[in-house]
Amino acid sequence: MVVPDYQMLEYVERIASDLSDDPPRPLIMWNPRLISEDVGVGFNVRKLRRYFLSTFTTVYSMRPLPSGAVFRCYPGSWKVFYDDKDRPNRYLLAKEMINRPDAEDLGIIYGDVEDKSEKGPSFFNAAAGIFSSLSRFVKVISK
Repeated sequence: MVVPDYQMLEYVERIASDLSDDPPRPLIMWNPRLISEDVGVGFNVRKLRRYFLSTFTTVYSMRPLPSGAVFRCYPGSWKVFYDDKDRPNRYLLAKEMINRPDAEDLGIIYGDVEDKSEKGPSFFNAAAGIFSSLSRFVKVISK
């Protein structure tokens, strides 16, 4: 499935259920958007995460951030990178994790990195950095 969204959730769940028969077959989703920010983060979203999305394994993920990136290539661990201030367009590994880092984890990791540096990036630099972050990260991991 390519970019399934929240409106297709019932359809996606039905297909996943059909594929889970014996023998189970994989369901591959490219850039799923099954949680809508318009709906909020209430009980239904928590239930969706707990009972449906938790049954999936993320095999490849690359998420650019204003001051770094999060990456995973299965079966490897989740890797959090931050921008190398001494060498532009390069990343340094901040931390490896078994589980996908959430916003709180990233805040702690990047807080530690910023505490080690003298001055963190300005708001403008951080906002502009996200646009070039993905292409830089692809170049770094492809070497």
